[in-house]
Amino acid sequence: MTDEKWLDLKYSIKEKFEILEDKTEDLMIDVDEGQKKLGTVDVLICQTPMGRIKLERTNKPVVLDKKVQYHRRKEGSKVEYIYSDTEWTHRLDAYKWNEQDDDWEKIDASNFQ
Repeated sequence: MTDEKWLDLKYSIKEKFEILEDKTEDLMIDVDEGQKKLGTVDVLICQTPMGRIKLERTNKPVVLDKKVQYHRRKEGSKVEYIYSDTEWTHRLDAYKWNEQDDDWEKIDASNFQ
């Protein structure tokens, strides 16, 4: 989903429903030195007739290469990813609030036609 389509979707939702939360969070990964920012996650929570819905758009760079280093003495391996500086990938996930479990449940898009 492109930036323009994401903004159009947010605008449409804001026109129809009450927005409870609209924020951007950093997407962090663990590296040898601690944690490193990999990308961002845009979060939009709104109140709909179905209940509370959360949309998460994950933005991270495209993986260009994956290097695996094997260590005989440490009996394991280390995976290093090479990320693009210019190309990005975006994923949209939708969740519905479950009152009984007091947690978010992922909405399965394969049920929609």
